[in-house]
Amino acid sequence: MAGREAAMKEIKKRTLYECAHARVKGESIYCCKGYQLHPRPGDGHVDISRLAKGQRLAFKPCQDCLDFDCMGPPVSPEDRGWLKKEAK
Repeated sequence: MAGREAAMKEIKKRTLYECAHARVKGESIYCCKGYQLHPRPGDGHVDISRLAKGQRLAFKPCQDCLDFDCMGPPVSPEDRGWLKKEAK
């Protein structure tokens, strides 16, 4: 079982950082194809603060999306976000 879990972690996940259908409008990130990115009640959009902080944007609906259109290699974690983390 441990070997299978390790193999699952190695699978590359699709992220909004590389999808050509991800859009930002106001304070939200959404899919221009109309897919719900977030399952909680609401419009299915994701708060832009996640992007600003450089957080992981690999959502479950994106993993099997037939319309996923990769616009290039993933953005490296150090190049994500624009808010600086405070040193402790």
